[in-house]
This record gives sequence, C-alpha cells and structure tokens, in this order.
Amino acid sequence: MTPPRAYVLDVPKDAGTSFASLTRFVARHLEADACVTSSWVEAVLAREQLYPTGLPLEPPVAIPHADETHTLKDALVVVRLAEPLAFGAMGDSDAGALQVRLAVFIVAGNGMAQVEALERLLSILGDGARRERLEAGSAENARRSFEAMLEQLAALTTAPDTPHTRKNRDRPDPSSQNQS
Repeated sequence: MTPPRAYVLDVPKDAGTSFASLTRFVARHLEADACVTSSWVEAVLAREQLYPTGLPLEPPVAIPHADETHTLKDALVVVRLAEPLAFGAMGDSDAGALQVRLAVFIVAGNGMAQVEALERLLSILGDGARRERLEAGSAENARRSFEAMLEQLAALTTAPDTPHTRKNRDRPDPSSQNQS
C-alpha cells in the first residue's frame, strides 16, 4: 500500500470563516495535486451536514471526509486554523458546537481505508505530545512529523501477529539456551 500524501496547511482567517470556505481552501491544494475530483467539495459539505465530525478531545478537533468515489489519490490534510471554527460533535446531535483550531481531512479510497485512517489519526490527535508537534512550528516541520507518525503507526498495525507467533513469543529461543 502506498502511504497517503500528507499535507499541513496553515489556514488564513479569511479562508476559515466557515466550513464551506475551509473546504474550498483545502480542495484547491488537493485538486492541484490531482487527489480529488471536482465533486469532492460538495460531497464533504453534504456529509458534514448529515454526520458532523467534531471530536470532543481537549482541545476539540474535527475529521471531515467524503466517500471514496471522490478520491483520486489518498491524502491526509492537517489544517491549522488561525481562528476557531464551529463543528458539530460526531454522534451527538444534542451537544453544542465544538470550537476547533485543528482539523484533519481524510481523503481515502485508493488503498487507504477510512476506518484505518481514523484509527491512526485518533492515536495521533489523542496524544498530547504528538498533537503538539502538529500544532507548533512551521507547516513543513509539522508535515515531516506527521509523516513520521503515520509511518510508525503503519508499521505497528501491519506487523504480522499470527497465532503461531503469539504462541512462541514467550518461549525462550532454544539456540540461546546453555547446552550441557
């Protein structure tokens, strides 16, 4: 599997005044790299309306996405907002709006499953030290850190763990025992 393209975008105030303006800002970068179809923006907007993606972490984050039919190349786009933007809470229509300054757009469909991407992102976003590396410094340094985090998590989730290797994991290696 080819790793997804990783982006970290600093969003100026004028591009992050609404979810629609933010999504169009992200789409310009993704379309320039031929990652999404022209229908991607409307698909993300429609999905967010029906199924909000705000997560009540501390501080809150959002993980907007659309279905795979709008994806040409897998990508993960970290956006760092100059001003907080209101997102609905995922799975909780009664919760108030979450004020988000960090969001990650999942663009999955060509080998990267959205559930797998979501699991990896939650590992990153839920870890204070990892998240801080995404929020601080230049966008380029944050992108490099993000790519390294994704590689580490991919290695952990793709390591073989068969019943045979689990069974033998705690047994001593016979070649390392003393031969008397």
